[in-house]
This record gives sequence, C-alpha cells and structure tokens, in this order.
Amino acid sequence: MHELLVEGGGERQCLCLARELVAQGHEVTVYASVHDSLNCFPQLLPGIDIQVIGRGAFPWLRRPLFLRGYLDMKKLAAAIKVKHDVWNPHHWPAQWGATWLKRKLGGAVVWMSNDVPNLHERAHQQHPIRNPLRALVYRLFYLYDRAQNQKIDITVLVSDWAQTEYQRIYPGRTCVVHPGMDPREFRPGGDRKKIRDRFGYAPDEFVVLWLGIIMPHRRLQDAIEAIAELRKRELKVRLLIAGSVDAFPGYVSSLQAQTARLHLEKSVTFSGRVANHEMRDFYCACDAFVFPNENQTWGLAVLEAMSCGCPVMVSSGAAVHEALVDQENGLIFPARTPKALAVRIANLISDQSFRQRIAVHGMDSVRSSYSWAQYARNVLAVFRQATSSQNVDLKVSKHLIADL
Repeated sequence: MHELLVEGGGERQCLCLARELVAQGHEVTVYASVHDSLNCFPQLLPGIDIQVIGRGAFPWLRRPLFLRGYLDMKKLAAAIKVKHDVWNPHHWPAQWGATWLKRKLGGAVVWMSNDVPNLHERAHQQHPIRNPLRALVYRLFYLYDRAQNQKIDITVLVSDWAQTEYQRIYPGRTCVVHPGMDPREFRPGGDRKKIRDRFGYAPDEFVVLWLGIIMPHRRLQDAIEAIAELRKRELKVRLLIAGSVDAFPGYVSSLQAQTARLHLEKSVTFSGRVANHEMRDFYCACDAFVFPNENQTWGLAVLEAMSCGCPVMVSSGAAVHEALVDQENGLIFPARTPKALAVRIANLISDQSFRQRIAVHGMDSVRSSYSWAQYARNVLAVFRQATSSQNVDLKVSKHLIADL
C-alpha cells in the first residue's frame, strides 16, 4: 500500500488480510512507502513483516497526488529484489508498483481496488479551454493508469456496485470479494454504561451512533436532519457522531453549524477520535447504528456494529447494503432522504421486539459470513486463479505478498 498512516477501512483490510494469511501458513511481506506505527492499527502489527521503503524523489512534494504516488511507487519497485508469487497492491496507485515488479521479477498481480480511481472523472471535469494544461495532464495520467491496469491479472472489488463502476471505465478481469471483520474483537458485552455516562445519556434515551472518519460523502447532515424530525415529535433520541474531525475540518464546521441552527446542541454529540480499544464499547453503548454514507464502496463499521449486536440502518448509496436483507438483518433507506431515515429510527424506537430481531439476525449473519478469516480464504482462491496460468501452486508456495 502506498501509505500506512491512518486508521482507515482500507488500512485495516490490508493488515487484517496479511495477519490472516500468516495464520493460514503463508509467508507475507507488507511493503509501504511510509508507515505510522502508532496511528495505524498498532494492535494488528505483531507477527506481520512490514518493510518501509521511504518516499521517492522530491519527498517534500505532496500534490498532485498522482505524481506523489508515481514517484513513491518508482522507489518501492526499485527497492524490492525478492520474487514473490503474488503482488497484492491495495488502493491506488500501489498497482503501478506491482505491475512494474511483475515485469521485473515475475509473479501475478491481484489488485484490491477498494475505491475506483478518479482520474477518468477528473480528466472529464477539466475545461479544455479554460484549463487546457490541467485537462491534458489528467487525461494523460488517466491513459497511463488505464495502460498499467491492463497488465493486472485480476482486479478485486469490494462490492457489486464498485465492480460496475470500475468496469464502466476500465477493461480487464474483475471479481468481487466482500471484506470482513474480527468477530473476536467485535462482539456483544461491551461497557455500555461507561460510554453513556461519559456523554450524559439517560437510560431511557435512544442513542443512534455513527462511527468513522468524518468526510463529506458520509452525508452526516442527513442523520442530523433526521434527529431534528424526531425531536419535533418529542422523542427521546440522541445522535453520537464518533470519529476524527481532522480530515475535513470545513465539513465538520458545517455539521456543527447545522446542529446549532436546528437547536440540537443537546441532541447531537461529536465525540472526536475513538481509540481502538473502545470501539466495541461505543457499538454496544448505542441502540442503533446509522450509515447515511453515499458513493461508498463498502463500510466495515456496519459489519462491526452488527457483530456487536447493534441494529443497523444503511443508506442505499453505501454498497455495504449488499450484505443486508431489508427488515430482516438490517434496515435500508434511500440515500439523501432524512425523513425516510427518521421513519426507520422511529420504528426501532417504538417496536422493541422488532429491534431485537433485527439485531440478532444481523449479528448471526455477519458473524457467520464476514470474518477476516473467511475473507482471506476467498482472497486466496483469487490468488490461485491469478497464478494458475503461470504454473505457480500456492499450496506449496513459500512466498505470498501483500504489497501495500
């Protein structure tokens, strides 16, 4: 992976995959240009061989991102001398380094494209007359990206929706493997009282949780609007927005301003970053989990909440709804519709038996089908497909790489 710096879903997915492949008897090396071991899932690191290569030329340069990524991947590919059976890049632009390593050392490339690259979109957003140079640069990088992607053996997408988006602009062989979660880490029985006491929630208040990195496509304004609708009905409901506020401070400010404008200061709480050891407690402290996100290729937090026995409400704009059966193991509502979300919350508040049934079915379904161990087995099957044409037998292989 290009960078291991934050506790994002992609970073968790990569490290959990590496850990599970090691547990299943494979030899795994993780390569990254930079790594912050204190702020990127330190609890997942024991037992994983992580090699930090360093940034490429002009290390002070941060933008444009495609140039920064290109320079870092050039250094990474040049530094690796050991042949591996599988190069497994995660996110963009790690697949560039992997295709160069394939040409240099051999091996198959299986790319985890969690998010479809936006170079094609950005190229078409530039006005060819007002910004001719920028339009040309994005167009050239998109064509370069497309050419590199054609050298990949298999591209893995995390959802059917992501696969459709990818196939719309890129050629090549694709498949879908849904990510998982750790049922040992996320399970019922967290310290509910500790979290509720911390934020002053009364025992009879219905608390709705959102947890993650606060970013504009999370559509948290819809959740706040839904709480406003419910407060008009004088329902005792609170919204806890838990997660880092550093990535998009302007968006966070707009959410806080919306909260003040709707006079919801006592109904909406911004907790800030949640420590890993407390995530389970947050899930267990709340009565429902909401995921209004849009244009999101998956959503690990939804699976984690379900595994802890928390009923979930997921926007149809988030592809993780593919793991749900509406009204059975979760609730699905139309994207960008706060009133529809308010109806789902009100239904959970008014019908305790319905809420408990959704929670139990959700917990059972996710714990049986979406573990990281199962994810690793599914990914390993893709590795075997990718290497079959190269006469590599992963059953006796000594080298398997998660090229981060």
